Amino acid sequence: MVKNKMEFESDLQVLTNLPLGKRSKWLLLLGALLVLSGIYVIFNPITALLASAMFIGLVFILLGAGYLMVFRESNSYMMLALGILDLVIGVLFLANIGITAVSMPIVFALWTLFNGITEIVMGVEMKQSHDTNWPILFWGGIGGLIFSLLIFAYPIIGTVMITALIGIYLMAYGILEIVRYFRGC
Repeated sequence: MVKNKMEFESDLQVLTNLPLGKRSKWLLLLGALLVLSGIYVIFNPITALLASAMFIGLVFILLGAGYLMVFRESNSYMMLALGILDLVIGVLFLANIGITAVSMPIVFALWTLFNGITEIVMGVEMKQSHDTNWPILFWGGIGGLIFSLLIFAYPIIGTVMITALIGIYLMAYGILEIVRYFRGC
């Protein structure tokens, strides 16, 4: 059943105007835990990086298992190969969490380098087609390129950046949940 605009706005108004006593205290608790987790990550970057490395290893194992399930249904040997490869990578990452953590900045730098080059090329193409938004992509790409080269030259910058971004995100998301609680959303 599709709701019309008036019914949707009415439902939204009910959700956003809940009395304080009826709001889920879980939002407030979740927000506080996220803010505290963000602060912890920022002040304990090595621990956060090791936890991230462990998480990535688990994700690869789950991806590998997923590809193997797809292989069972499709008999695609590409899925079998991807599943085995991801499982092996996941196990290696978990068996060598320190190496995984150390390599994360390099992987991040490669990703940033690729994105930077792509944005520069897209910016040039946009300029040639007289799109007035070309400087945003072009200069963003130059920034990404410089940032990736800095990470290659000083990998510790990548480590600090990754953990700082994780910490900032956790704090921002926690603050959002606290605001949602007090606004009744």
